[in-house]
Amino acid sequence: MSSLQTATVNIHRSKARPEIVHSGLTARMALDEQTRNDAFSVRHASYLSGGYIDPMPGGIFSDADDLKPNSRSVVIYQWDQPVASVRMCLLDQNPELTGWDEIPASRVFPEEVAELGRNVTHGRPARLAEINRLVRHPDYATNYQLVFVLFRFVSYMLIEAEADLLLSCVRRNHTPFYKRMHFEYVAGPRRYAGVKFETNLMACTPGGVELIRAEMPIVGADQNTIKSYAGLSHGDSVNVFMEG
Repeated sequence: MSSLQTATVNIHRSKARPEIVHSGLTARMALDEQTRNDAFSVRHASYLSGGYIDPMPGGIFSDADDLKPNSRSVVIYQWDQPVASVRMCLLDQNPELTGWDEIPASRVFPEEVAELGRNVTHGRPARLAEINRLVRHPDYATNYQLVFVLFRFVSYMLIEAEADLLLSCVRRNHTPFYKRMHFEYVAGPRRYAGVKFETNLMACTPGGVELIRAEMPIVGADQNTIKSYAGLSHGDSVNVFMEG
């Protein structure tokens, strides 16, 4: 059983927040050069340790999507050291927006993503959010709580984006974990851009996201916590959990 699968079992057995996640954990949106480099270096270390990329100059792994307006990355720090990161890309077909009409999943699974978008009908163009580059530094590879901390910020960004569907191109051996997180298999496997592994396209509805929040307090955030994250969009560093 992979560490991700084990993590799901443990969290479901006890809904109490693991004590370790309260210690020195902060988060920043990758808006400035230093934070972006922190995100890209954690990615590089994670994928290199798994043999999924070749070494890159400066120990940095970035791609063209990082420069697009519909892409945001969050970096998690423990005692000011970058330990994990996740990126969300938002597909929004609103004709008034420029640079929001493509996400990585729509290049890997173009027909399937287009069909998912067509199935959303509520009077405005569909908004499909994709999470990708979800990584932990290899020094923290056994700290499974960090996976759920990353999903906590995915949950926050989904609320901010008012997304209709959450997508992820999931590494094949992590598919069972995502199924437990209320994602449904859509298609695949296919090779994901820039890495040496195949992925399955999986999707989670807003109802599925609410189930995740309800079942896993470490992922769910109350309104006070959500309010405390507002500074992320201004480049502020925020506490992952409210103290006291």
